Parts: sequence; structure tokens; C-alpha cells
Amino acid sequence: MQGFIALALILGFVSPCLCTRMNVGTENAIYNVIQYGARGDGITDDLQVDAFVSAFSSACKAAGMSTLIIPAGKKYMVSKANFSGPCSARVLIQVESQILFKIYSLMSVK
Repeated sequence: MQGFIALALILGFVSPCLCTRMNVGTENAIYNVIQYGARGDGITDDLQVDAFVSAFSSACKAAGMSTLIIPAGKKYMVSKANFSGPCSARVLIQVESQILFKIYSLMSVK
């Protein structure tokens, strides 16, 4: 649950910063979660197919500034994720669509 909240807060704070990029004119590698296997159907857990983590990992290893794109027109279902660094350079996360968080019950039925 804390992972979901942390991811939501990170994405909430990072998204507005995308409007004012400070590195105009620099090379920017693009990493699209669709190219890493995300389905964005709102049902499939896109973290289970490793799309978000793989795309972030590639962006994080890039030599120059990179952008991780979560493209519009889809609904991405995600569960607990661990995005770890440090990264080689700045990574921007551009969220253009809905991200649905999968909530797991912490209670068990006996």
C-alpha cells in the first residue's frame, strides 16, 4: 500500500514539471511503456509483464536525459513497483493517460 501511495505522489509531483523542461536543445531518448509490453487495457497488470520497470530501467541507464512515456488513450493497471536508481542522468516521467492502482486486501478470511 505504501508503494502505491509513493508512486502516486512521485507521479503527481513529476508530471507538472514536464511542462517546463530546462534542457531545451539537448538529446532526449524516449522510452514508451507500450514498446516494453504494457497493454493498457485496464485489466492486465502492466507491472506483471514488467513493462513499467523495464522501461524505467532502460531510461535510467541512458547516458543522456531521457523521458519515460505512459501514452494517452489507455488505462494502465499497476500493482506494487520498485523503481530504483541512481540513474545516469535526468529521467522525466510523462503521464498522458490513466494509471489504475491494484489494491490488495491485507486481511485474510478464515
